[in-house]
Amino acid sequence: MQSVKDLFGKRIKELRKARNLTQEQLAELVDIDTRNIIKIENSETFPRVKTLDKLLEVFQISASEIFQTAHLENSDLLRKKIFQKLEEDEELTKLIYKMLF
Repeated sequence: MQSVKDLFGKRIKELRKARNLTQEQLAELVDIDTRNIIKIENSETFPRVKTLDKLLEVFQISASEIFQTAHLENSDLLRKKIFQKLEEDEELTKLIYKMLF
């Protein structure tokens, strides 16, 4: 299982790329050095509260949304969770089948 710091770094990178921002542009918007963005994305450090607040503002998301990282977990673990949910819920299985096929 990945650490919170690992998942958070991946989430910041995902949010940055979704907004077509470079690390340099994000650093400028958040008013920190580009090296700090790189360290955050590489899970070497965790942002200070002030920086976290600025990231939330730049990405226009809530604090809870920035920590939504379940989709970044290992693919095998995600498949296991999906199959377990599908086994438990027949209606969900039918709905997903209709969506896919």
